[in-house]
Amino acid sequence: MAIQEFSGAGSIRCGWDDGNASTIVSVDRLTPLQKDRAAGVLVGAAAGDALGAGYEFRLPCPPEDVTMLRGALTGRPAGSWTDDTDMALGIARVPADGHRLDEVGTQALVAERFLSWYADRPPDMGSQTRAVLSATTQPTMLAEAALAYQHAHPDAAGNGSLMRTGPVALAHLGDDEAIASAARAISALTHPHPLAGDACVLWSIAIDRAVREGRLDGIWDGLALLASERRQFWEEMITTAETLPIGKLRPNGYVLTALQAAHRAITSTAAAEGAGHLEAGLRQAVAIGDDTDTVAAIAGALLGARYGASAVPFAWRRRLAGWPRGVGHRDLVAMGVLAASQGQPDSAGWPLADDLTGYYRENFAASGICVELPGRPGVLWGDIAALGTADAEAFVSLCRIGSKQRRGEHHEVWLMDGPDNADLPFVLAATADAVETLRQDHGSVFVHCVRWESRTPAVAVAWLVRHHGLNVNAALDEVRGALPGCQPNSVMLSALKSVTQRRGTPIVPRMPRRSR
Repeated sequence: MAIQEFSGAGSIRCGWDDGNASTIVSVDRLTPLQKDRAAGVLVGAAAGDALGAGYEFRLPCPPEDVTMLRGALTGRPAGSWTDDTDMALGIARVPADGHRLDEVGTQALVAERFLSWYADRPPDMGSQTRAVLSATTQPTMLAEAALAYQHAHPDAAGNGSLMRTGPVALAHLGDDEAIASAARAISALTHPHPLAGDACVLWSIAIDRAVREGRLDGIWDGLALLASERRQFWEEMITTAETLPIGKLRPNGYVLTALQAAHRAITSTAAAEGAGHLEAGLRQAVAIGDDTDTVAAIAGALLGARYGASAVPFAWRRRLAGWPRGVGHRDLVAMGVLAASQGQPDSAGWPLADDLTGYYRENFAASGICVELPGRPGVLWGDIAALGTADAEAFVSLCRIGSKQRRGEHHEVWLMDGPDNADLPFVLAATADAVETLRQDHGSVFVHCVRWESRTPAVAVAWLVRHHGLNVNAALDEVRGALPGCQPNSVMLSALKSVTQRRGTPIVPRMPRRSR
């Protein structure tokens, strides 16, 4: 029996015709694919931030050499994000709690979170952000402190608000005016310069289009939301960014060059389509050099919005960690989905529920199966009912679980039974590789979905293909022999045909490219 995982969000406001952007058909809820993209805004930004943290202000390196390193300025372990994501989470928490961002009262909630973060003494932040946050302890006075700093430094237009703007779009998907208003207001809490506000509007509108429509050219739609006298300037700056030599894109602490660098990283790697574009774009963003964590965080928010959290490589998302202490990949996914759903969980209570066992017992007859494939030790395959008792050191969940159902090193994979996957061949291959990595690291891993009918056997087949050299038909026969009742659905079977036998190297499927 198939189950549409991660479905059922609250309604969002959509639909307009501003004479420049096309009219968008109103929708009542986010699709699972759009939720994956909403989660991708935070996960993509955090991955770019953490990737760039090891290269801040060091000599540029080739994109292919970029890897997760210990923070160059923070000294934190590889995979730790920096102030870019810290502050983005301060914004995202507000809509995730059910508040709008285009109202003065809720903007004060964002200011309160910024000040709370500053009080925790983060190891690194931009000079303008530090100056403003150190000037007051009152959330309602933060924007005033930022204006005072701007008056004293009239040319100050750093990238500190652009780096965190991604969640603004999630709070108001489909409502351009609200996105633009909130983007400027949240920027003005620390960076009130008109150029900083413009950049946040442009990038937030681009993120809206990526989440809802799956395209990366939404920055051009954002021009209609700018003051008429500045539209031509920004159009020229965006166009120029696509051809500037890489060396001209640094230094990029200035908001204009930061946006240009992020845009260039994305457009220059567009040949690597599908999930591979996210990885290639983030590597290029870091390879540009200078303020690498910020440029990659900006690029990552948009690439994640387009390709989803499911496109972020396992090796990267496995290590993600930051402020508040203990927050990681799962928390970013949950916060992104809640921010885009006005704080409302789905019909199962996800992602707020502590335990979804009751929901699954009421709706699905999981049997508690947990088996190894004959002669393939180290990986247990089963269903949700066996999660609490499976004898393993690591766990991979292919369906929703509650926050208190996690065990050991536990990873949750965004994988749908139906056709609403962002890049299903990539996800199957990457998940199979993650299973093998966890098996090698821990000795044993338990992989499950709801009833071991489609998702779990599909991942098992992909694992046999990629790490045991079987072809798809032989792998299917082996899996069915271990559990005759399993039956990967037609969507899974079609995707498995694209899974290659290359060990440890996720495939990069080609997808149609949309041009402006």
